[in-house]
Amino acid sequence: MKFSRKTDYGVILMEALKPSFRMKEFVSLASIAEKYHLPLAFLEKIAEKLRKEGFIEAKRGTDGGYRLIRNPKEITLKELIDVFEEPKMMRCMKSPHPEKHCALAKVCPTKKTWNSVEQKVMRIFERITLSEI
Repeated sequence: MKFSRKTDYGVILMEALKPSFRMKEFVSLASIAEKYHLPLAFLEKIAEKLRKEGFIEAKRGTDGGYRLIRNPKEITLKELIDVFEEPKMMRCMKSPHPEKHCALAKVCPTKKTWNSVEQKVMRIFERITLSEI
C-alpha cells in the first residue's frame, strides 16, 4: 500500500503536535518544517486541511502557530489517512465506471480479494491511535 506525501507529512505534523494538546501551547509550522526537513509551503497546505477537518487549530501572531485540539488517544491512523487519501486502493474499485480503467472490471477474479484486503488493512489502521505513533 502506498500513501501520498500529504498523508506522510500529515501524520508527521500530527505527531509533532501531540505535546501541544496536553500543554495547550501553539507550535510554529516553521519549527516543525525545520526539524523534519519538510517544505514549509507544503506543510501549510496540509495544516490547513487538518484544521478544516477539526484536528488542529491555528493562531496568528508572534505567539501563534498550530495546536492539536483532539486527544491523540482518540485520533486513529485511519482518520488521518482518510483526510488525504482516496477511499479505495484500486483505481477501478473507486470509479463509478470501472470498465474505463480495466478491461476485466466486469469479470475481475481479484476484485473481491482486494476489497477484503482493503477492509482488513483499514480495520488495523482504526486500532492505531496517534498516541501510539
